Amino acid sequence: MSIDDLLRNLSNPKATIAYPQRVIHRSDTGHDVLGLDPAVQTLVMQGQTLVEPLQVVRRPGLGDKVFALAATYAYLQEHPEADVTFSGLDTDTWLSLIPWVKTGINPACNTVVNLDNTPCNGGDRTRLMGGILGVDVTSIEFPVTIPKKKLGLKKPYYVFVPFAARCGPRSLPLETTLSILRNSPVRLAVTDGMKYAWDGLDSKVVNCTGMDMFELVALLSECAGVISMDTGVAFLAAALQKPVLVFGGHVAGHERTQCCRNVLWVTPQLCRVCGDHVGTRPDCRWQDAVPKCMSHLTPEFVRFQMREFEFLCS
Repeated sequence: MSIDDLLRNLSNPKATIAYPQRVIHRSDTGHDVLGLDPAVQTLVMQGQTLVEPLQVVRRPGLGDKVFALAATYAYLQEHPEADVTFSGLDTDTWLSLIPWVKTGINPACNTVVNLDNTPCNGGDRTRLMGGILGVDVTSIEFPVTIPKKKLGLKKPYYVFVPFAARCGPRSLPLETTLSILRNSPVRLAVTDGMKYAWDGLDSKVVNCTGMDMFELVALLSECAGVISMDTGVAFLAAALQKPVLVFGGHVAGHERTQCCRNVLWVTPQLCRVCGDHVGTRPDCRWQDAVPKCMSHLTPEFVRFQMREFEFLCS
């Protein structure tokens, strides 16, 4: 069974909490009648929203998967005997690195907590997802099994993540990115889901773009800190208890960091923080090559922040 197959047969595919429909009767003509398991329906009507076994789902976005895992971890801390399975995309084989929850699909689940349907623009994502599970999340941190990978990088190094959402509007201006890569104040391992071939890199910069998730987790586990845009790698690093410097964009820092201990968030100075804009666009409509909220991120400004961050981490 794929995750799509499971979600297709829910009582309400658009709800954050829904229940799989099963064959509850077969007609005289041999047709199956689908409905909720009577025992599950009875418990729900009595006020028990989450009926085990639970299937927790979060598919798009590395950052949101991290938020969902942190919420699931908080739930299991309160309910250590709970039967919970977590699923991302069917291709998320890296979830095998999460040792404290079953991963994949449980066809026998009685409740699906579909965190794909978490409301947008409603506050801190980790706490929102925790609220759906009925727990108050106070920390984004959770255990991750570190894969054994020989990366051959000289330490200490900082992981540099200049792009968000495939060079979307939360990314560092390209001119600034190239300037940093050619003249970095600290030793960097630059990474992105896409593979880039850059010429003329500073001797302190190693190109680690195009890594798979297993290599990325190993890279993060050995770094001195992470310098990133508002993107999933930053929050995965925060889950691993690494110090993180985030250059924020149109999303407010308090909507990302309420559960983080070691994240420094640089707020835009030249334009207001206007929100998540999932499925919408801000007033500027991101028409400029560099959005106004990101235009203050000049090479000089970013280098200064990197030096300050290195000082704090040392």
